[in-house]
Amino acid sequence: MEQVLTDKWVEIDVDAIKKNLQAVHSLLDEKTRLIAVVKANAYGHGMAETARILFQNGVDFFAVSFFSEAVQMRRAGIRSSILVFCPIILENELIEAIDLHLTLSITSPYDWEMLKRVSSGIKSEIRVHLKLETGLGRFGLTEEEATTIVCEIKQHEKVNIEGIYTHMADAAANPSYTEKQFASFMQTADKLKDMGIKIPVKHCANSAVFLKYPHMHLDGVRLGTLLTGQYPVGNFAARLDIADPYKFKSRVVSLRSLNKGSYLGYYRSYRLKRDALIAVIPVGFNDGLNLEVANKASGFLDLLKSIAKLVLNYFNVPRFNLRVKINGAYYPVRAKVFMQMALVEIPPGAEIRIGDEVEVPIRKTLASRSLKRVYLHGGKAAKISCEEGTSYVVDEM
Repeated sequence: MEQVLTDKWVEIDVDAIKKNLQAVHSLLDEKTRLIAVVKANAYGHGMAETARILFQNGVDFFAVSFFSEAVQMRRAGIRSSILVFCPIILENELIEAIDLHLTLSITSPYDWEMLKRVSSGIKSEIRVHLKLETGLGRFGLTEEEATTIVCEIKQHEKVNIEGIYTHMADAAANPSYTEKQFASFMQTADKLKDMGIKIPVKHCANSAVFLKYPHMHLDGVRLGTLLTGQYPVGNFAARLDIADPYKFKSRVVSLRSLNKGSYLGYYRSYRLKRDALIAVIPVGFNDGLNLEVANKASGFLDLLKSIAKLVLNYFNVPRFNLRVKINGAYYPVRAKVFMQMALVEIPPGAEIRIGDEVEVPIRKTLASRSLKRVYLHGGKAAKISCEEGTSYVVDEM
């Protein structure tokens, strides 16, 4: 591909996304619908572009967290079904969501009351999915609330209950709790069925549930991380041949020789143990480099693991060092990462030059959306374009 004229960018491998989609289909029954989750800018891969690639390869149902994400999708020309997970609490946004033919989640009686209020006089069909709360503790309907709302929806000419779903809390590590959630979900779904309510799409499987509990695939599965080449945390008997489509690239902007014993970084946080070349790259924690999730440990064992990683990194155990890749070889990042830069230790004699490409391990979702994203098809730069609003193609540049 032609050289990218910038000091940092993201490369997305279209063929890897297609490969991951094929791997998912290998475990998916033909009758089960794939709902591709492209929230958080498709986990950093580019929301509209990823949706177009998936659409071109047979996916016609997408999901996002927020109304604003769904608006971006529509403005980008995505006309497929888009389910919005989070409740929409502003009337003007709800009216716009209906106008954009988005699929809405009803997560509480409040949601339904507002939808009844704003939909008065609207002539177009409004598709909704009922979200049940079965043990995650975020939001969702109880069985009693769901049955009450469904009875009212039956009297509403324009509202169509297309789906019903829930979200599992601990699918990878806690089968008994997951089965308890599933039983609660199916109990409500079966009760609605006994009431004569036919709901076409029942779904409760995220990536972890998809891999571990085939009987929970039901009418649809909601997958995001697997499509972008990442396994959920945990051990799974089912292993898919998936690939990471994402590479964050930068360039060496400075090289200088320093002697053994020289200090590096703020607070002199690293001292060279040998003579070395020090390469500077224009990537820092502002770009997602060396940032860790700061949630409270989920248990004592999780706490010990976190402490062990910090200790091993402090003593520069190679496996736990942050490393970048230059010209096919890995080199350690030394000292504290700066806000927008980092220092890389290069052994003397290595053939590294200013301007060389550097592959940097960053958290995908933290990389700026304004960064140039280069899509590769067959190893060549490609443009993900939209023709006539519904046909998405990959054109070589």
